[in-house]
Amino acid sequence: MEKIIGILRFALMREIEGREFYKEKAKKVSSKDIKDILEGLANMENDHVHFIEGLMKKAQNNIEITIEDTEVAMAKSDFFEEREKSETVTGTLDEMANDLAILRMAYLIEEDFEKFYRQSAEKVADEEMKKILNILAIWEEGHKKVLLEAYDEARKTYWNQQGFEPLF
Repeated sequence: MEKIIGILRFALMREIEGREFYKEKAKKVSSKDIKDILEGLANMENDHVHFIEGLMKKAQNNIEITIEDTEVAMAKSDFFEEREKSETVTGTLDEMANDLAILRMAYLIEEDFEKFYRQSAEKVADEEMKKILNILAIWEEGHKKVLLEAYDEARKTYWNQQGFEPLF
């Protein structure tokens, strides 16, 4: 149980860091669409914080953690499925470059979260906890996918504004 509590404690810290990053960066982007994505991520990370806090309380009180614990949290995870796919990135080239940098950092955060949850799932013996950690990884993978799509769209818009696109 100590290993599970340690993993959850670290996950909680990371989710709080992610939430605060998204809240801060949402104030610094010029694109409304990107701001909406970052604010949505901040809200989702906040839900993850509460979810993990609940898991930690159960673990600390030796209450069995089951896959059903994820059902309520999963109901809140459909923000990205509901949003429209078209992203409009506007502003000066400097503002667009700033938005691109923030999207890239956000993508890397989600990639890091996903890897952490997958690696943690491999290290726990408890099968229910493995499932929960893998579900968390899937949520982060979904965040990562949306951010990559937004980044790719913003990148294309940025280079179109300059009249060329370097080879990638």
